[in-house]
Amino acid sequence: MAEFSGGIQIGSGQWDKYSLILRINEISYSVENNTSYVEWWVGIRSNTQYHTHNGIPETFKVSVNGTQVLNQSFTPNVPVNTLVGVKSGAVTISHDADGSKTISVSASFSGSNPGYYAPITGSCSGTVKLTTIPRASSISIDSPSIECGNTININGSSASKNFTHKIYATWNGKTSELVTIASGTTTPSFSYTIPTSWEKDLPNSTSGIATFTLETFSGSNSVGSKSVNATIKVRSGVVPSIDSIKITDANSVCAGIGQIVQSQSRLKFAITYSGAQGSTVTSVSTKFEGQTYNGSSFTTGTVKGSGSINYTTTIYDSRGRSSQVSGKITVSAYSSPRLTNVTAKRANSSYVVDEASGTYALLHFKVGFTSLTGKNATSFYIQYRASGASSWTKINSWDNNYTLEQDYKAGNLFTSATSSYEVAFGVKDKFMNDYSWQIFTVAPTYSLINFGKDGRSLTFFGQDSNQKDTLTVLGDIVAPMFLNKIFPVGAVYITYDNNNPGNFLGGTWERFGQGRTLVGEGTGNDGSTSMSFTSKSVGGEYNHLLTENEMPVHRHYEYIFVKGYPDWPVVDLDTYGAMIDFESSNYVTPNRSVHATTTNAFAHTEFAGGSTEHNNIQPYIVAYFWRRTA
Repeated sequence: MAEFSGGIQIGSGQWDKYSLILRINEISYSVENNTSYVEWWVGIRSNTQYHTHNGIPETFKVSVNGTQVLNQSFTPNVPVNTLVGVKSGAVTISHDADGSKTISVSASFSGSNPGYYAPITGSCSGTVKLTTIPRASSISIDSPSIECGNTININGSSASKNFTHKIYATWNGKTSELVTIASGTTTPSFSYTIPTSWEKDLPNSTSGIATFTLETFSGSNSVGSKSVNATIKVRSGVVPSIDSIKITDANSVCAGIGQIVQSQSRLKFAITYSGAQGSTVTSVSTKFEGQTYNGSSFTTGTVKGSGSINYTTTIYDSRGRSSQVSGKITVSAYSSPRLTNVTAKRANSSYVVDEASGTYALLHFKVGFTSLTGKNATSFYIQYRASGASSWTKINSWDNNYTLEQDYKAGNLFTSATSSYEVAFGVKDKFMNDYSWQIFTVAPTYSLINFGKDGRSLTFFGQDSNQKDTLTVLGDIVAPMFLNKIFPVGAVYITYDNNNPGNFLGGTWERFGQGRTLVGEGTGNDGSTSMSFTSKSVGGEYNHLLTENEMPVHRHYEYIFVKGYPDWPVVDLDTYGAMIDFESSNYVTPNRSVHATTTNAFAHTEFAGGSTEHNNIQPYIVAYFWRRTA
């Protein structure tokens, strides 16, 4: 209850003798109607023990919430020091939409008797905050973050079971009604499955915000609403998809034989893909043989490896999500045709090599092809011509023979002894437009100088064998200039054979140093001692007898025998440090007094050793030393 008061002026001009009293009391309120029932009461009070009045007409006015609820004249009997009620009443007050309400109240008094002590005029006013009436029901959800396709539970708490409710969902700027819940419950609730179609509204994000609203009705009138937000997520499994990867061979030869071939194939990738639930694919990349190729259509470089080779394709969508597909391709191992160990030599009619006079051809070759399970068409071809001729003559050919090595008897081809010939060996397989040739030149039966076909070998007095970085001399070397350059006078030649080098190198040679080893001229040091050696000097010995100075420091065991003194034991000088003075025949010891010995006393000292020379020869192996003298 709220009470307001104000002074009343009397005729003499004083205000404190009487008071106007206004009381406001909220009796009840209606949740359904959003109203309060408010009682008012107005009265007059004498504030002293002297002031009283009665029978005087007086007008009282009361306003509540802007509405005048009283305007009436009364003649109250007011004893001294007494509060007298004049009038009371009640009024229904409508609250604001949110259930709150503050009202203004006022009262006024006017008297018709202008007497000295009679009350003339007065007023009072104030405001009253009424009880806030529960209005819109509260709302809550059990999943503040939820994936599409899952169910969210929406719960409300109502102030009255007479209320009805509606639940709405606002998503992507659009609001739709989900359900109407009839009256009869204070806990309205609804379970709602988030549509997967909402994901299409998130093409560039993995989540968005949905608003769920609970609106409360009293009858047909809305009494308010409350809302709550939830994070709606695109399902984790919603990712872009790689629909197909088609791989073809850009090399028509490989495509024709139906194999991906090492060092020949180039692969064409064609990738199809799609976004998911409204997303778009933003990037496509494929890793293959250490390289990354971007885009949905590309051609790789030449395949390097063989066997089973992996590739991995990855796509990303506008949500930042990805998918990956890995696969394998089978690559057939391949190497280009190999032609090795090729020679062409003159031979006699029995096909024995005869570079001096042969006219028959003896050819050797080794060739290898990659068969690709028999699908690689191959050819090996041999032809020849006289050097300088404009045309070739076929010798033989082999088709689809994948491994071939032989000494081939080609017939009487090299009929001119003074002409040179060229023999061409050619290899070709399905990946080659023409033969790859290796040409071997057969020299005349005699050739002073013959260069190899690649210019990196040279042969004197015969046909060059085409061995790279090789000089071959088929005759004897007798030129003095050559000998003087390699083995000038004074040079040493060491050999296991007792064959005078003059027999095959020329010049005059003599044996030297028999039974001796060689030492380099000059001063040498073994780490502790330096020695100098002069050219052609000799020294050293096979056996050596040690001198006294060469022996290491040492001592022997000596024994003393004394006749006539049987109680004296044999003395070990190493033990007692004793010695004999042979001139005075005294036995002397540091531990005993000196005793004169008798004339028949004698001393004896024992020695060991054989004075034999020791062997002084180092470990050795014997060879022949020759020295050129002229």
